[in-house]
Amino acid sequence: MIAPGALACGALCGGGLFLVVRELWPARPDMNAVLDRLENLAPGPGHSQGARARDGEPTRARWERTGEHILAAHGHRLRLPRQDLDLLGRSPGEHIGTKVVGAVLALVIVQLAGLGAALAGFGLTFALPVLGSLVFAAYIWIDADAQVRRKARRARLAARYAIASFLERAQLERGANVGPEAAVQRTAEVGDHWVLARISAALKRAELAGIPQWEALQQLGEQLGIPELEAPAESFSLAGEGASINKTLATQALLLRQRLLTDREAEAHAASERMVVPGTVLFTVVLAMFAYPAFRALTSI
Repeated sequence: MIAPGALACGALCGGGLFLVVRELWPARPDMNAVLDRLENLAPGPGHSQGARARDGEPTRARWERTGEHILAAHGHRLRLPRQDLDLLGRSPGEHIGTKVVGAVLALVIVQLAGLGAALAGFGLTFALPVLGSLVFAAYIWIDADAQVRRKARRARLAARYAIASFLERAQLERGANVGPEAAVQRTAEVGDHWVLARISAALKRAELAGIPQWEALQQLGEQLGIPELEAPAESFSLAGEGASINKTLATQALLLRQRLLTDREAEAHAASERMVVPGTVLFTVVLAMFAYPAFRALTSI
């Protein structure tokens, strides 16, 4: 007679495999999602339109649809790093779908490993694979948000370098007697960095909507969580009123460069401090390996 634990384990594995195969099975792409991607003018870091269309787009669309269904049903119970996702150019549905698929795969993998160990003759209790699968799935679920925050932190750091260059080039444009709005637009269109593409897209939308460009810059800085965009927005608003902002832009660029250099030095010092403990442990182990034979010889006399 088959034990109830083995039946439950097999049912859980079969259900997990069914969900995975159902999500990975090719499906017809949603026309609205395709049109949204074609009209997207503001890609996130490392997510150009061509790369998104070529690199796993059907799988991403399936995960996004799964996440959208979950958000529609339980979105009020889930906390999402929406600002970081917007910065990276990822939709909440895609993020939730990735988390769900990863958690299901974690459940299935651990259960399959436990089933293989049981078939191999290892005496594992029913609770151990279940507990291990739950812990692994919870780790995958939590780590997905942590990865988004880490990527967003790196993207904001890269964006600050691009914004410093943006301020310097805008200062040169203003020095050439170019108007403030034209200086901002031309400076954003010159660069190929993703944050400059977001700035250019925001300026175009502001022009179509009939709102000031510096207001669009300030809204973009608040939306992406990059405060370094808000100070230039205030400076350009003063330029629109007739004030000279060349020195202000130069000062802001210099302060931003100095802040970035200070942050890099702090990261280097932190990395050096983290190496102290492993170095001390390694020195202690090597010293014990060399000292133990001599100590053993002295104590055996």
